[in-house]
Amino acid sequence: MPTAAEKILSRACGRAVAAGDIVHPVPDLVTLHDWYVTHAAAALDRFGVTEVQRPERVLVSTDHEPVATSPAAVLRQAQARQAAARFRFGMFHDVGREGLGHVFPVERGILGPGMLAMGYDIHLTNFGAVGALGLYVLNEVTELLACGSVWTEVPETVRVTVRGSLAPGVTVRDAAQRFIAEADPQVLDDAVVEFAGPAMATLGIDSRMTLMNTPVELGARSALAEPDAVTEAYLRGRYRPGVEAARSDADAGFRARLDLDLSAVEPQVAVPPRPECAVPVGEVAGQRIDHAYIGSCASGFLDDLRLAAGLLRGRRVAPHVRLFVTPVTQAVQAAAAREGLLEVFAGAGAIVTAPGCGICAGGRIGGVGRGEVSIGTGTRNDPGRLGHPDAALYLAGPLTVAASAIAGEICDPRQALGWPA
Repeated sequence: MPTAAEKILSRACGRAVAAGDIVHPVPDLVTLHDWYVTHAAAALDRFGVTEVQRPERVLVSTDHEPVATSPAAVLRQAQARQAAARFRFGMFHDVGREGLGHVFPVERGILGPGMLAMGYDIHLTNFGAVGALGLYVLNEVTELLACGSVWTEVPETVRVTVRGSLAPGVTVRDAAQRFIAEADPQVLDDAVVEFAGPAMATLGIDSRMTLMNTPVELGARSALAEPDAVTEAYLRGRYRPGVEAARSDADAGFRARLDLDLSAVEPQVAVPPRPECAVPVGEVAGQRIDHAYIGSCASGFLDDLRLAAGLLRGRRVAPHVRLFVTPVTQAVQAAAAREGLLEVFAGAGAIVTAPGCGICAGGRIGGVGRGEVSIGTGTRNDPGRLGHPDAALYLAGPLTVAASAIAGEICDPRQALGWPA
């Protein structure tokens, strides 16, 4: 019997499909960001394409560089606006309009359970938090725009049963990092990672976004959270169901079945140069840092900001550390302001940047220099990700990043909170 991913792709293809089939699905949403839309437009021009298929389903977000800090950035933004107008893209979210494109389509009810999104950037897997399947096509998004579809192989699914509960001082980001550190890359390779199980009821949509975001770094094709009461409660009032939610059948043919025990997780830090190089925080505690960052499509949600602000309240960032905080969307920024979180960050000496990708988008703002050490909640830590290639980049959850920014060195957040490790 079919998996949820097979059901979603069957609907998008208009016929029953199964893992391994080569298909041409028609997506409900096509997404691009501000940097790539200009390249896509240039490619369309080279091929003489003057109209795209189903332009009303195309969403472009100015999130990688919402604040133009150079003449080149000003030009890119102008070109993105021109392309959006010329090709009549139905959803163009310019500067100050919503924020990060891997998040606000869920937040605004543009996507919901059972829907299919395809696009350029790998982190559209976030859409799986509400049971929508996000499949990245990278440069072939140009073909997708021109033809309305692009070939893809129906992926197999790996089912992950989530159990237990997070201990105090441990975040879902720690669990996500531990999962990819322990998983076999060959098992996850090009598969949809489907999270289900009793502990999912304890994880809100923010936490699920983090879980969906991470497996792609180990080679997964996408990720899904099984729709449940949490999904329904979140979407109520913001999403009108357009398609039927998809759930894997009890006897579905999974590539593998794995377990994730939240109770066994402790704070994690991913050491350079890959996100899956995660170790318990104690193994790197004491490493001096110069730079810290809370944000990105992996961990810039309201829950993350609440956790960080709770630790920073009444404290100051170490004098030699600069801490940047980036809310994922305008709505998250507004909610953080209402709750007084932005005041806490300002009082602690942090810098709050415009909603979007923030420093994670290549370090165009607030980046790192030669020989510097950074710890942040970004998606990746490969050399040059945040600026200079000779900087050392560590990844962690928002509590660990906040604690480290205060201490001036990588620090176990349980110690900063006065809790036993």
